[in-house]
Amino acid sequence: MRIYSTNQCGKALVLWAVIAVAVLGLLVDEAWAQVDVYQVGRGGLSWTDLAAVQTGAVENDGSLQSLELSSDQNLIQLLRESGLTWLKGQPPDFLSVGQPRSWSNDGLFNQIDGPLRLVDGDPSSSSEGVYKTVRNQSGATFFWDLGSPFPINRVRFFPDPNDPDSFIKAFELLVNDGEDYNEINRPTYQLLRRVESNRNQVADIEFSTLQGRFLQLKVLSKSAFNLAEFEIFGEGFVPVSSYVSTLQSLGEAVNFGRLRVHATKLSRGDGGEDRRPVAVLQMRSGVDDTPLAYFRRDRDTGSVDEVSATEYNADLPRRALFRQDPSTGEVLEEVPRVEYIELPVVEQGPVRDFVKGDIRADGDNWSPWSPPLEIDSTGTVVIPADLPSPREFFQFRFFFQGDAETTIRIDTLSLEISPALVSSAVGEVALATDLSPESGVIAVAGGVDTSFVYDIRADFANAGLAGFRGIKLAAFPPPVFTGLQMGDPLVDVADVIVEEAADGFEVFFDHVDEANNEPLRIAFNLRLLEHNTPVNAWLLGKGDVPPHPISIGDASDEVGTGTINVFTLDSRPTIDARVSTPVITPNGDGANDVVEIDFVLAQFSGDLEIQAGVYDLSGRRVRQLVGETRPAGAYLETWDGTDAGGAMVPPGLYLLRFSAKADAKGIETAKLIGVAY
Repeated sequence: MRIYSTNQCGKALVLWAVIAVAVLGLLVDEAWAQVDVYQVGRGGLSWTDLAAVQTGAVENDGSLQSLELSSDQNLIQLLRESGLTWLKGQPPDFLSVGQPRSWSNDGLFNQIDGPLRLVDGDPSSSSEGVYKTVRNQSGATFFWDLGSPFPINRVRFFPDPNDPDSFIKAFELLVNDGEDYNEINRPTYQLLRRVESNRNQVADIEFSTLQGRFLQLKVLSKSAFNLAEFEIFGEGFVPVSSYVSTLQSLGEAVNFGRLRVHATKLSRGDGGEDRRPVAVLQMRSGVDDTPLAYFRRDRDTGSVDEVSATEYNADLPRRALFRQDPSTGEVLEEVPRVEYIELPVVEQGPVRDFVKGDIRADGDNWSPWSPPLEIDSTGTVVIPADLPSPREFFQFRFFFQGDAETTIRIDTLSLEISPALVSSAVGEVALATDLSPESGVIAVAGGVDTSFVYDIRADFANAGLAGFRGIKLAAFPPPVFTGLQMGDPLVDVADVIVEEAADGFEVFFDHVDEANNEPLRIAFNLRLLEHNTPVNAWLLGKGDVPPHPISIGDASDEVGTGTINVFTLDSRPTIDARVSTPVITPNGDGANDVVEIDFVLAQFSGDLEIQAGVYDLSGRRVRQLVGETRPAGAYLETWDGTDAGGAMVPPGLYLLRFSAKADAKGIETAKLIGVAY
């Protein structure tokens, strides 16, 4: 068992343990034999311990799920017990989920933290005498934001037990479901209950379970009142909830392998079979401990430059003093005030007034959130993590969407990791016939087999790196391996093993480490079907360790593209149809008895409605070859000169017509074919 030390915001913590598993059950060198597993959930780390934000999601018996309410639980207290803090004042953004809040339309009551007294679970803390003056109290209004929608069916409120007669004599109770907003994105409330004559010290209002996020209590009576506690009850799963982890440090830069998520669909009672709750997972990886970039702005010039989070939060705004070159006037380093005063006047440079600028996503050091992985049923999902690596840090988040009766429970999340194979690896693609195009852009005809090369350079800056023994190339459609060269100068490598994959190929060769590291060039063919096609590559280690992604970069002095993306000359959708012979003679002699029709659908996205058929010159269809939905790609069909009933067609000229339609837009093409006997 390997124990990793991690940190969050500079604090060193031992966060997790990983389990070493034997690769393929073989005894191999320790340098590459071990794949580690990061796991959260049952048998692993605690969801609660790793949480940065939990809204309506809780850990239950080692699993993560939407909160399930029972009829006897006060939701206001339950939120506090789950680690959320009730805040005072309306949210800055009503649309976004967040922490629970309480406020009123009385400025003084808000200032003295009055709204928080109504949600503290202490009946002895109340509005006291704020609403017991001689003024008309009608119109006093209180608001509660649960932070996200919950299934609610009961509301209860009452005065200070020591002042029982000061209850609210008339009121309206209103609710918003967290989805209905007006044109300025404020909640639109629906009347839940209007009571014009209340005789109960404790108002206890029950109603059919509904989705509620915002609640409003509006006082209708003129008389003085006291309000101590407001309670909300419900039953069922929280329909919308979320979970965001803290930044996870893996102690060193690692490669990410397979992701496994085991989930369980939960239903209350019968009738959940036809419902489709979902949990959506996203992840991201980074090289440092903050996915944000902080900038300071020069108040006078408007120029900005990046600073650390510490400087941004602690030191700005501030005046900064700079030393200058006395001969050129060039602004040099920033100096402390004491040192600045002691400088000769000619070395005293500008004084700049810096204030806080933007906070932006750090796209240089952190990847964007991965495409959503949707989980909607019981079972285990196993997919490549597909995170940029090697990287030390990563983060994950879940969004749950269901209803009061059904939800998805996440039992475990596990992620395979292993040390980096090399310190870095970069690659670039070029046409085999033009390694350094003047424009730097690789553009070729679509639908035509074209020869490319992929140059790769690996570096071993750190000692003890395992190295690699293969490379994988992947694209759509799958590229086809044609050759490998290694060395300086490059020479052909004949002793290779090539394995086809669904999205490309893997080529294996003698193990490469720091001692025998040399430039590599892979030759391959690719028929472009999309206007912009990236060709991705990974280094492959021994055993089943996660692959090492190859980054875009300058891999070779010979290649001048610095890209892995290839483009078609024409971005418009096309159908390219070719026939093996212009005339078929279906007489059974084995020569031109059938025509092979090779057609390519390029620059389309999504599934297409494909029609292909044989027509006589009057426009009558005599044989349908294709009539179905297919993705873009290359297809081969044949025609043997027969009609739909299997009879031979009369000799003459016929049209082979092809059409493709996507999103109500379609194109078609045709080829002339002759039939002779």
